[in-house]
Amino acid sequence: MKKALFILLGSLSIGACTHINDDGTLPGIDDNGGGGGGGGSTDCDPNTVYFVNTIQPLLQSSCAQPGCHDAATMEDGVGMYDYNVIMEQVSAGNPGGSDLWEAITEDNPENIMPPVGEGTLSPEEISLITTWIQQGAQNNSCTSDCDQNVFTFAAAIQPTIQTYCQGCHSGTNPDGQVSLTNYTQIKAIADDGRLMQTLLGSGGYTQMPYQSNPLSDCRIQQIQSWIDAGGLNN
Repeated sequence: MKKALFILLGSLSIGACTHINDDGTLPGIDDNGGGGGGGGSTDCDPNTVYFVNTIQPLLQSSCAQPGCHDAATMEDGVGMYDYNVIMEQVSAGNPGGSDLWEAITEDNPENIMPPVGEGTLSPEEISLITTWIQQGAQNNSCTSDCDQNVFTFAAAIQPTIQTYCQGCHSGTNPDGQVSLTNYTQIKAIADDGRLMQTLLGSGGYTQMPYQSNPLSDCRIQQIQSWIDAGGLNN
């Protein structure tokens, strides 16, 4: 799903990890889906997974990259860059009947997406996608999921990097040979200035996430505040 051309940096609102049945359904929840719709923004509910806040940046980072499932390439006729095309691979309310879910949970290492070595999704990320589908695969969003006064590494910085960057900057061949999977790696590019330069598109760097919406002002402020406070592993 992901191959790269990034020079440097490329992409959860974190939700609770959810145990799932073998077919991708969630225990105790009807496997009926409400389907698509809508998009209106509301205050964030910690029990809801939102497309705009979580799923879209996750799929943009891990799948919708040049040469793979972006609008220009559409590898194997599959796009992961826009809600409507993503929904061609999703059966709302039914993870087990969704091509997207089957691809990211594939047992065969030759068929799993993203491909082996290209930043395989974590169990937590798969759980988020599963929950979003189970909840009806809504084109929804929420506000107030970011507090710029919260900028510890564990609560704010690592989740943002995980969602918006790790899809490209992980695996055996990370984009630009920059891996961002742990504190040490993230701290290194924060210390030399590259992290903020790429997020802002300054210093001659292409703005990241690549070919996607920039991070919100709140998330950028969180990262800047974390760096200003010493970039602690807190």
